[in-house]
Amino acid sequence: MKSHRIRAVLSLIALAGCLEVQAQGMSSSQINYALHCQGCHLPDGSGTPDKVPALKGEVGRFLHVAGGREFLVRVPGTSQSALTDAEVAAVLNWILNTFSRAELPPDFMPYTTEEIARLRRPPLANVSAVREQLMAELAAAGAGAAFN
Repeated sequence: MKSHRIRAVLSLIALAGCLEVQAQGMSSSQINYALHCQGCHLPDGSGTPDKVPALKGEVGRFLHVAGGREFLVRVPGTSQSALTDAEVAAVLNWILNTFSRAELPPDFMPYTTEEIARLRRPPLANVSAVREQLMAELAAAGAGAAFN
């Protein structure tokens, strides 16, 4: 019984922290990025060379090749997150506009809840192989990326 009270108090503290962050002007997408993405991709989207791909200045390039849009939805961190389809759409759009606006194609259309629901499952089984193929296509199309 005592552990349930401790968990309840900790949950309330965490909720209060999130509300404080929102009060300071962070959007729900920024909060979701902080809670679900930045642990690996880092607060500035720079990733970790040879371990976690950078989002900053890079992720928008995927939208220049067939299959790239779907790839961003089906990577396990996105596909298997606890976020709703609407939250995934919002955080992906926030990531693209925040970290890679200059790399977006001129005809970029934001992700929609319906699109996420359609593409999200199943998650990719071989992320590295699909990513390498997309990167090869980017290079061949002259939109080569310096992904780490």
